[in-house]
Amino acid sequence: MSDHAAAIRGLPRWHPNPLIRSTIETIRRCGWQVTSVGEVDDGFDIRTRSGAEQSLPECGYSYTAGLSLHSIPELSIYGVDPLTATHILNELGALLHREDWRDLVAAQTDIPLQTVAVTVRLIEQLDHDELLLANLLFPDHPKLQVVWPDDHGHLPWEDGYTLLPMHQPVKGMPQLLDPPFGEPRLLTTEYGPDRARPRKGRRISGH
Repeated sequence: MSDHAAAIRGLPRWHPNPLIRSTIETIRRCGWQVTSVGEVDDGFDIRTRSGAEQSLPECGYSYTAGLSLHSIPELSIYGVDPLTATHILNELGALLHREDWRDLVAAQTDIPLQTVAVTVRLIEQLDHDELLLANLLFPDHPKLQVVWPDDHGHLPWEDGYTLLPMHQPVKGMPQLLDPPFGEPRLLTTEYGPDRARPRKGRRISGH
């Protein structure tokens, strides 16, 4: 979580709610926070811990709070266990310090991850009411959903997609409101000495 020290001036110094206060402290210390809510369906390969004593959402999800301080949209991901989601969101948060998120969304760029053996896509998230901490601290900042493919490489809006909506709800649009430019492209995230580093064996699966 890079160069966060210079970005905390837009953050409240204190909040009466202990959960929000803890989030503020984490953002000041680490740059941003990843929060996980609910649990993934039992049929998935990787399970998550249950949430607090409250009604759980049909599909577990994780999201960031604090990326807005770096002029980066907050990120969310659905249907992935908290540990894997944290790795994914942190990797993408670091990537978006170097890449323009508008270009990635508009070009429908496929982003191969280093921490998980999967390629993801970023979409503009229009329905983000459940990203409570991000909405409370950064209400006017954009949000992006990280969308992952099924076992056959198909995304939710593509023919042949095999998962149910409950496995990965789509909360936005696969492209910006303005028409995208060019054809979908592939972004290479591995560079320099890290090219030889083996990826961890985690996969995302819906079966």
